[in-house]
Amino acid sequence: MKSVATRKLTRLFVVGLMTGLALVSYGGRVQADLAIINGTDQYAKPKLEKDYPRANQKHKNDIAVQILGINDLHGGLDTTGDVKIGDKNYSKAGTVSRLAAYLDQAQSHFKSVTESDNTLRIEAGDAVGAAPANSTLLAHESTMHALKAMKFSIGTLGNHEFDHGLPEFNRILTGKKPDNSADKLLKNYPHRTSGVDMIVANVVNKKDQKIPYGYQPYIIKTVKQNNQTAKVGIIGIETATLPSLTLYQNYKDYHVLDEAETIAKYDKILREKGVNAIIVVAHTGVETKTDTTSGQSVAILNKLNNLSPDNQVGLYVAGHSHQYANAKVGRTQVVQAVYTGKAYDNSWCYIDSKSGRFTDVTSHVYPVLSAKDDPKTKSDKTVANIVKDADKRVNKKVSQVIGYAATNETITGRLHNNDTLENQAGELVADSQLAAAQHAQLNPDFAMTNTGGVRADLAVNKRKAITWGAATAVQPFGNILQVVDMTGAQIRQALNQQYNENQHYYLQIAGLQYTYHKSDETNPSDRVIEMRDTHGTSIEDTKNYRVVINDFLHGGGDNFTAFKNTKIVGAAGTDTDALIKYIEEKTRTAQKVTAPQLNRKIAVE
Repeated sequence: MKSVATRKLTRLFVVGLMTGLALVSYGGRVQADLAIINGTDQYAKPKLEKDYPRANQKHKNDIAVQILGINDLHGGLDTTGDVKIGDKNYSKAGTVSRLAAYLDQAQSHFKSVTESDNTLRIEAGDAVGAAPANSTLLAHESTMHALKAMKFSIGTLGNHEFDHGLPEFNRILTGKKPDNSADKLLKNYPHRTSGVDMIVANVVNKKDQKIPYGYQPYIIKTVKQNNQTAKVGIIGIETATLPSLTLYQNYKDYHVLDEAETIAKYDKILREKGVNAIIVVAHTGVETKTDTTSGQSVAILNKLNNLSPDNQVGLYVAGHSHQYANAKVGRTQVVQAVYTGKAYDNSWCYIDSKSGRFTDVTSHVYPVLSAKDDPKTKSDKTVANIVKDADKRVNKKVSQVIGYAATNETITGRLHNNDTLENQAGELVADSQLAAAQHAQLNPDFAMTNTGGVRADLAVNKRKAITWGAATAVQPFGNILQVVDMTGAQIRQALNQQYNENQHYYLQIAGLQYTYHKSDETNPSDRVIEMRDTHGTSIEDTKNYRVVINDFLHGGGDNFTAFKNTKIVGAAGTDTDALIKYIEEKTRTAQKVTAPQLNRKIAVE
């Protein structure tokens, strides 16, 4: 995601109050940024009077519609962890069975207040991919079963839906059987349609400019209440940064169109059809932090309002950046519910039956709390049984011990970065990739990997054992490792590119150490001061070196263009296999598996 900062605004709670405006330019035209009114979410459970407008007051003649949203589930069937919503931290949040119960509770609460049955459940992309083994080993069909049991009916594409190509995602979406090359574990799993209508307006085939697989750009829902009806239009949007987020072979057949231009197009089409209450579900990032809301989604809405000032987008359900967001951006409510099922967003929308327009949209993001606070519903049990069945099917493979660590302490990942954005699991992964290329006799000098591909801590149990499941949770993608020729200048460029977007994307490295300017006032393209190999020898700009990267980075993934089109010397297997073999080999030594010292990036004042 390209982070687009917006002007810091004083936190306001009176909907509609406007503040100072900053000028931005789109396509040569100048307009004012939308005023942003940040929401506040510090509540553990819905509170009837405090959180939402009551239907029997100013909205008594309106049609009430509830949108329950999630984003970036990533097959997190039983993933738990800490989550921060607003200014409050919640621990041990998550799991889809708990999420199911909270969604049911939220829907029941909405109906009791508004007497409306108009609830829609929407997911904003990356439902699959970068997932634990109980989803990955079953080709994420277990996740699709869970989504269906949780009554999700609408979704859009994220970048991870392309991880194994859109044809494979469409197969699991529609419940088709896998091909004959699939393993027995997958073949024996029940294949069922997900029941999710996939909407995506800005992904088209290059050949015919049509949206692939019959997916629709939008969906229209008719809602009813008090003998009145209205129509709600929901537009689906993929991030236009897709080409930097997945393998070339997986997106090469598609154009990803500009998000704002696409929303403006279909907003107009919907209004011409008499649909004046419009929702966007988009895999585009956003964050509300302290008194600032910023990100790709804010930039899209600014551009949309420049292109189509009279648009009727009242709610924007976002995803992709894995952050909390709740804000009014101009007339549009924007929400994002962190990731992996640790939270959900709950939006109450009121529609005037005469004009068909939103009269009010109020959103909150709630945590999926720890077990002691859970509500209990039928969906909870149904979803829990899906997860239990998936666990049982993959248990033998997942629990296989592949090696041992020197201690029983977890080898921590990116949630535990040091000040230079190094982490133990990430550098262990880089070490494993360097070793894999050495075993392939490709004579590598260095290894670099994108931290976004290191998905978890490396769990070590009490007996110091590391299982297959623990290793694959760290490296779930199976990206191909490629050894490429790079000059020292290209290596320097790649390291400098970490600082282009305030280190939103950054690397874990092996075989080298470098110093860099700590000050963010330094030009991002000139942050790196000196690079040395593990022997202390300077890396020269004019000299050629061999670097191990994955095929995602070789395609310029995460905007690391320095790797793009570099000459491939050879391949060294997959990143998943490299880590597993590295753990096995280290186990045969007296040292066992140990957490690397985080001293490969050195900041200099």
